[in-house]
Amino acid sequence: MPEDVEVLTTEEQELPNDIQAQLRIGRKAAKETEALQAQIKQMERQSAIERAGVPEHPAREVVFANYDGPLESESIRDYAKKMGIVQAPVTGEISVEEQAAQRAILSAGGGSPPSSGDVDLAVALRNAKSQAEVMAIVREVAGNPGFKSRDGLIGELPPPI
Repeated sequence: MPEDVEVLTTEEQELPNDIQAQLRIGRKAAKETEALQAQIKQMERQSAIERAGVPEHPAREVVFANYDGPLESESIRDYAKKMGIVQAPVTGEISVEEQAAQRAILSAGGGSPPSSGDVDLAVALRNAKSQAEVMAIVREVAGNPGFKSRDGLIGELPPPI
C-alpha cells in the first residue's frame, strides 16, 4: 500500500466513498500544513540566529537544530556562548600573566624597543597608550644624535609655548 494513502478506521470505511476521499484529502492537507509550520518555525529560528549575530560556525546548525528557547537576540547569544560558538567579550582587564605574554610576543617580533638602547621611534609611539607616554618617549629620544626616524635624524624638542 502506498505511503500517501491514509488508512481509515473501520467506522470511516463505512462512510460513502466521496466522504472517505475528503477525509484522506483533509488528513493529507493537515500533514502538509504541519510540515510547512515546522519549516516556518525553522526559518524564524534561523533568521533570529542571524539577527543575533551568531557567526558562521561548523557546529552552528547542529547546536541550534533542536533549540526551542526564546528567539530574542540576547537569549540566542547566551546559548551560543554556552555551547562555545561565540566567545565571551573581553572585559578589558588583562591578567599579569597575559601582560607578560604580550610583552614577550612584542619583544620576539620586534614590536617593543630592544634592550640595547636602540629605539625604533615609530614602534614606540605606536605602542604608546596615552599622550603622556608619547611625550615621555619624545623627551627620551630628543637630542640623541644616533636616533633616527624614517624621515631622518630627530632634533631637539621645540621650545615650550
